[in-house]
Amino acid sequence: MPLGPGQRVLAVADDLSGAAETAAALLSRTTRTRVLLDPRTDTPAPAGTTTVFDLDSRQLSAADAAARITTVLAGLAPDTVVCKKIDSLLRGNLAAETAALAATGRGVLLAPALPAERRTVRDGVLHTDGVPLHTGDAWRAETAAPPRSVAEALGVPVALLGLQAVRGPDHHLRTALREALATGLPVVADAETDADLDALLAATLDIDPRVVLAGSAGLALALGRTLGDGPPAPLPPPGPATRPLLVVVGTAEPVAAEQVRRLVTDGAALYALDHAPSHPGPALPPLRPGITVLTPRQDGPPDPAAARSIARHLARTAAALLDTAPGPADLVLTGGETARRVLDALGVRELRPRGQVHHGAVLAETPDGRTVVTRPGSYGGPDSLRLIARALRAPAARTPPPTPTPAPPAPKSGRTSQDHAKGPFMNATPAATAGTAPTTAGNTGALPVIAVTMGDGAGIGPEVIVPALLDAGTLSRIRPVVVGDAERLRRAAELLGLADQVEIVTVEGPADAEFTPGRINVIDLGLLPADLPWGKLSAVAGDAAYQYVRVASELALSGAVQGICTAPLNKEALHAGGHLYPGHTELLAHLTGVEEVSMMLSTDTVKVIHVTTHIGLIDAVARIEPGLVERTVRRGHDALVRAGAEHPVIGVCGINPHAGENGLFGYGEEEEKIVPALEVLRADGIDARGPLPADTAFFLAGRGDYDLIVAMYHDQGHGPVKILGLEAGVNLTVGLPVIRTSVDHGTAFDIAGTGTADPGSMIEALRQAAALAPNPTG
Repeated sequence: MPLGPGQRVLAVADDLSGAAETAAALLSRTTRTRVLLDPRTDTPAPAGTTTVFDLDSRQLSAADAAARITTVLAGLAPDTVVCKKIDSLLRGNLAAETAALAATGRGVLLAPALPAERRTVRDGVLHTDGVPLHTGDAWRAETAAPPRSVAEALGVPVALLGLQAVRGPDHHLRTALREALATGLPVVADAETDADLDALLAATLDIDPRVVLAGSAGLALALGRTLGDGPPAPLPPPGPATRPLLVVVGTAEPVAAEQVRRLVTDGAALYALDHAPSHPGPALPPLRPGITVLTPRQDGPPDPAAARSIARHLARTAAALLDTAPGPADLVLTGGETARRVLDALGVRELRPRGQVHHGAVLAETPDGRTVVTRPGSYGGPDSLRLIARALRAPAARTPPPTPTPAPPAPKSGRTSQDHAKGPFMNATPAATAGTAPTTAGNTGALPVIAVTMGDGAGIGPEVIVPALLDAGTLSRIRPVVVGDAERLRRAAELLGLADQVEIVTVEGPADAEFTPGRINVIDLGLLPADLPWGKLSAVAGDAAYQYVRVASELALSGAVQGICTAPLNKEALHAGGHLYPGHTELLAHLTGVEEVSMMLSTDTVKVIHVTTHIGLIDAVARIEPGLVERTVRRGHDALVRAGAEHPVIGVCGINPHAGENGLFGYGEEEEKIVPALEVLRADGIDARGPLPADTAFFLAGRGDYDLIVAMYHDQGHGPVKILGLEAGVNLTVGLPVIRTSVDHGTAFDIAGTGTADPGSMIEALRQAAALAPNPTG
């Protein structure tokens, strides 16, 4: 069943944050999407409408939860696609609600995997960060023991669709799925990646589009990709700093305390409430302009039995505070139960989602004009609330502080006792003051600060970073700060014979760095063991590579750096470390909350941007469509214009040999998937030419006829670039909210630790980061 933007979709979730997350996954540019907080709402949805119901059933009895499912699904139009958002940790009334879904006779596909949060299903067992759910502590706030499998959570027999079937040829997957559905049992599907979920969704809709799609937000995102008609409109700009913003934190997750601490460090007021007192607590001062955080006081381990009473207490207090606000106030609500209770107290019955600040942090508007961000309690890193607050509130105007007096250099021996006492972000420069860090010696201009991630420590990343940061031209263009492992960089310097020419100094953040010749500043995460061998696959190094990118992304989003330059990571090591991303591009998109980006490879000879990248060739051809081609070309065009090309000439490759040669090769893919995009682009004044035979396009680009080539799939673009300029090639991610460049080579385990790696690509990547990064004082 081919789905399109006009498809009618109904989704249901058992709490508000899950409903909002599902709505954001299904959001598109032309489809009306709404979240309704009352399952009795009698408003028939026209075609092209996506309706998401918050059933508020997490705390109901099993019978009442099932009854709400039945109420919402009664009288559905036959062509309505039904999606049931389940908790990605299998909490709530999963068994009763699945039974109610099965009773409709539609059949049920259950796919709980959520790759973005590293929650996967193997052999019918849910894993979090590679650990089976029942052996970890993800259920620490629950009163019951965690289930040992998805089948145990359902309490009924299931038909299991294993990973081998999911990843088999399309016809094998469809055969296995058809046989599983024919049993009449709920079908539990393994999945570890977004590609697995995409394959499951495509097979299910092809077999029977009436099958209920039950899964986490991962499955909803797969449905959103199928329905997509282009990315949704951008989030609205931040509101004024004087408008009150109330942040209500209703979660006992350990990271919540750090999220609150960082927001308070930025100047937010904090109200910590005692647990649901039996008598009115002390009167709180009126809600002031700016940011206020409301959270329960945590004096010990969380009490699951008190969770609902705490949520109600928070909601009553939030409503009372909002009544005292000097004007309209907006909300940030973490934890589905708390979010629902607060909106109930305010009489809000509908939300209109606009997009996500980061994964799971959904920005929506109420009918009366209030902005509300909801987020599951277990989502987000330590800077989650900071990022949300900065998306909602423009910083108050303030006088830039004076340039700090440089501190004495740290000793070469490594971390000091102070380094151990403080985390790497204690003095990270906020956006309003990022231009005030010390400038390069002899240069009075404000150069961009670039975070350089060390990549896989077992590869050649350390060996190309050290000479690149000692290069005479580097400090004339940027202020680099490495995010990685200081001791590993020292070992690389020794291998290269540069130990006497470089001082590797640990710093807490960019604001503490000094930029003088011979000094390399490192935010030292200290994740690698001293005996880590060179050139060997290591899960520890894979996890560390992920953490370096995570920290650099947080620094970039906070404004502490103006760009990121990445040394290579190893995808197999990344996966072994528990981070299931195809590569840097997809990882950075996730960490910065961007749905779609493009990979651009750049050399002095040719530049190429890819419509699809790390997916199989058959899947790539299926994914290419006019909207994706158009958006890719626009991203490439905008990047070239920012780099100084006023009127770039862009050559767009076809898919088939000879670009189809007027239908001789292929099945008209060029006319269907590429030509409509080119017509729109040319009407907007973009000089995009094609579809071109790929072999001819790269020949012409090599002699200078084109400023950019648009490749349709990975090898169509990578092969020619690596022949024409591998050593000086640079990988750029286009479409992120921050500048990101990278070397155009891998970890080169075969030569790692030998001191023979060529730093040319890293030097060029840093140069292009400088060319594309914004002025830090602008």
